[in-house]
Amino acid sequence: MASNDTGPELSARQRRMVTAMLSSPTIKDAAKAAGVSERTAWRYSQHPSVKRALAARQDTLLGHASRRLATEMGAAMDVLVTIMRDEDASDGARVSAARAVLDSGLRLAELVTLAERVAALEEKMGESGA
Repeated sequence: MASNDTGPELSARQRRMVTAMLSSPTIKDAAKAAGVSERTAWRYSQHPSVKRALAARQDTLLGHASRRLATEMGAAMDVLVTIMRDEDASDGARVSAARAVLDSGLRLAELVTLAERVAALEEKMGESGA
């Protein structure tokens, strides 16, 4: 069987189950969508190969969503800043926009600091051979 993003070791039914799990709120719903029994779905959901395939597909989806969000963040910030500076906008709208800008800036600063700290820890761990 050819290798793909769900792994070569999965059966066709397991691949259908992985796909169904990505778009279904429950195992029961995923089982129905994949055409397997709920018991089989639960068994599949515990299988290491299915778990790996599901994690890989979820990572791919999150990556796509993250890139899309990153692309739109500039436009979103422009809208917030426009509202924040619009003297004709209601005070509530201006305050909400200003709060959103501040919150975003603070979160970004925290993430940058955290990323720098993690990188420094990883570098130290690499130096110590751990």
